[in-house]
Amino acid sequence: MLRATCAVLGLLALVAPPPPDVDAITFALAFKAGNADQYKNRQITGSGVTFHGAIKERIADGSTRTSLVVTLGAATADGKVSPLRTWDDFVGAEKERTTLVVALSGPNLPSPPAQGPATIDFSGVYDGQVRTILRVPQATESAVTDVGPCPGEQPRGADVKGSFYCAPLLTGATVTIR
Repeated sequence: MLRATCAVLGLLALVAPPPPDVDAITFALAFKAGNADQYKNRQITGSGVTFHGAIKERIADGSTRTSLVVTLGAATADGKVSPLRTWDDFVGAEKERTTLVVALSGPNLPSPPAQGPATIDFSGVYDGQVRTILRVPQATESAVTDVGPCPGEQPRGADVKGSFYCAPLLTGATVTIR
């Protein structure tokens, strides 16, 4: 009887549809509130703007690959998110510490065009990793206190200048530049 029950449950697990993708804004707001673990190992999809440009990350074998930071918008304290389309809007949101972002890491991420911010569609899995993001230099002077780097990712040395915050990292990411 136990074998039959296990076989039926196994079959149901195989034919059950996978859980739906999680909207990136919903996920990023949960991360900001400290509730991102509910989305662990789930596919996160969305679109946003790449104001930070391409970032070269070093991987375990010593080689490098492109990673991206995607700005989803500016989030108010009550959870409303407005899109950021221009550089000035982005810098304003950075000064107010309201930018809502995710970081992307994947084997074949394209570099966005150099002539300005690009809108992209993306998908990736949140497995609990985080990435410390450096605010743009124009936003370091602010009346709003910054949350600082991710735990364990404090800059080395006392002479490091800048303002940092923590963002969720989506792995195995895929990107389409619009």
